[in-house]
Amino acid sequence: MYVVPDNIKEIARDLRKKQTKAEKLLWERIKNKKLWVRFLRQRPVCIITDLNWISRFSIPDFYCKELGLIIEVDWCIHNIPEILGLDKVKEGLLKQRWLHVMRIENEAIYSDIEKAVDMIRWCIKII
Repeated sequence: MYVVPDNIKEIARDLRKKQTKAEKLLWERIKNKKLWVRFLRQRPVCIITDLNWISRFSIPDFYCKELGLIIEVDWCIHNIPEILGLDKVKEGLLKQRWLHVMRIENEAIYSDIEKAVDMIRWCIKII
């Protein structure tokens, strides 16, 4: 068990208040156990503790603790090489904690949200 520092909690609160349009659309489809499991929005997850016991945190877009499933909604900024590199490092750290990371692009949500939700359903079934 880990304690989430107040500054990380505040960042998570701000992210919940400032959801993107795609995140809002997807949240409406997955909240309240609509996919049989509970998802949380922007919930801090401890990803690594280094040798001097300093916890590091990630704040995924959506997190299902029960399955260890994280859903990240990506937009065009995630195609910038520096951001893409940071995403890959973060994803690697999350996988070290035995968490599953699913990435969905904004455009997939806008163009066919049913297909995006079906991909999540499929992911839930195989975990």
